[in-house]
Amino acid sequence: MKTAMLSLGFFAGVCLCGPDLVCSEINGSTSFGVVDGIAAYSFGTTVCNIGDEPVEYDANSNQHPLYAQSIYRLKDHRIEQIGIGFVRHTTVPLASNACGLGCTPAGFTALGVGCSDSSSSSVNGVQGLMGPRTEVNAQTGAYPYPFTSINQSGDAIYKRVQVDLADVSDPDALYFVETQVIVPDEETAEARNNNVSYRQVQFAPGSASATLVGPTYAQQPAVFAWRDHGNGIGMADEGVLINEATIPHSDEVFVLASRVEALSQDLWRFDYAIYNMNGERGIREIGISLPDGPDTFVLSTETKAPTYHSDLDDQILNTNWVTNPEYDGELSTETYQVNPNANAVRWGTMYRLAFVIQTPLYCCSHTESVGIGFFGPNEPPFAEYGFTAYSPPHSDPSGCGQADLNQDSQLNFFDVSLFLQDYNAGGDYNGDGSTNFFDVSAFLTDYNAGCQ
Repeated sequence: MKTAMLSLGFFAGVCLCGPDLVCSEINGSTSFGVVDGIAAYSFGTTVCNIGDEPVEYDANSNQHPLYAQSIYRLKDHRIEQIGIGFVRHTTVPLASNACGLGCTPAGFTALGVGCSDSSSSSVNGVQGLMGPRTEVNAQTGAYPYPFTSINQSGDAIYKRVQVDLADVSDPDALYFVETQVIVPDEETAEARNNNVSYRQVQFAPGSASATLVGPTYAQQPAVFAWRDHGNGIGMADEGVLINEATIPHSDEVFVLASRVEALSQDLWRFDYAIYNMNGERGIREIGISLPDGPDTFVLSTETKAPTYHSDLDDQILNTNWVTNPEYDGELSTETYQVNPNANAVRWGTMYRLAFVIQTPLYCCSHTESVGIGFFGPNEPPFAEYGFTAYSPPHSDPSGCGQADLNQDSQLNFFDVSLFLQDYNAGGDYNGDGSTNFFDVSAFLTDYNAGCQ
């Protein structure tokens, strides 16, 4: 894959950029029961207008905010999105000053500057106010009105955040709920890119009841929990690398998080989480750089995605991504041109992908670009862009450092021989893009350091 590097940090703080609605608090939960092994939930929200102009709340047009909610599970140093629901369409804002910014009221059809609006968990689960995700453009805030299935209701789980009961019944897992706000009249990238927050949620063993605990992590998507709580709440997993980015000439925000684990001396597990915050296009492909060598193989792959459900959204296929038959370092789903309902990473969703790789080579101790391919009606099917991520492995099971090129847990003539072969073939030991004296110096430094 040819890739171009990208970067962008999330915006946080007061935004002097027109209307700017953020989710400041996720508060309260409602459990609606279980149907055929599927449980349904909704969660309360407090949103704040931290911008310098009112936010429109016209319930009878397509000029009102939407709330989307999801559930994530974190276990064994892996995170996955296990539940999603329809978006909730808002009505009249109940303006208050919960954010402490000094509320300037703006009537019944707008939320004034500095004002907050709170919605209970039961209100956020009213089925008649919920519409499909798939007819919402999270980048522009556009959606049709009346929205599909307006005023329609069904059984206890219809439209609501749905999750397999077995997926929330693990006492050893951590769970998080995420709330995203979509606002049609936000005018800038700064205002659109701070709209996602998350909070820990606990599920009672043997039942479907949910309880929120701890603080709300405002203006952060739940994928950040993989790093920040990977070893338990408040205990970071330093092995997780997170990179957020926009694509050139676009304000769409995407995140690629990665972690590499040494399963044995020659067996490695590469885990990736691809998150699409508000992309108008989706993501349909990931390609990683495999360590060089004829004895390098991908032994297995995994994909995990949330399950779309209910009217209209359930047209999205929930099929696993597949390996490229010509290069097993790639996983993908169909292009938009082949199947518009293919299982691409659409806005507000995160997919977990994993490769288990066997290689006798300890390759390098640095990061490389991982390529992703996009999905959309106007997107060339093979357009690719790059994120920084862990690839190849970045840990050292032998204790002998990078100089142990044959990974036999010893430093000896065989490692020197492999280095010289690689150097004469143009190898770049120190990863600076050149083959020169500095590679020799770096190898000798590592070799003379010996094994720990």
